[in-house]
Amino acid sequence: MKNVMQKAQELAEAIAASDVYLKMKQLEDEVQDNEQAAEAVQNLARKRQRVENLLTSKNMDPEELKQANLEMLQAEHAMNQDEHVARLKAARKEFTNMMDSVNRTLRVVITGEIKEEDVREVNIQCSGNCSGCSGCG
Repeated sequence: MKNVMQKAQELAEAIAASDVYLKMKQLEDEVQDNEQAAEAVQNLARKRQRVENLLTSKNMDPEELKQANLEMLQAEHAMNQDEHVARLKAARKEFTNMMDSVNRTLRVVITGEIKEEDVREVNIQCSGNCSGCSGCG
């Protein structure tokens, strides 16, 4: 068990030191430091909270909910127009893809099970140079 935990710690440290993770964290800081981007994110959070509050209220007014939902969608659209937020979203997607690949690798090594989406992913990412790669089997 100790060896497994040590390897998990090493994996976590490698992920935290990866260019993908560091870029995402840098962009998160940039969004927080940029007044316009930070306000857009906070505005969406406030609009989303209002919708959630209306959904849980006992005497929900459907028209008020409809209006609140429209305002939330408009806030989301405005937030997505911000270049800082757009770069952060792309970086988060890249990080998620990396973590999905890590999880896929763990699953294949542990279970030996290769799912159809694993094969598609390997084929999409395959450069044709198999040296050092065990992805295709």
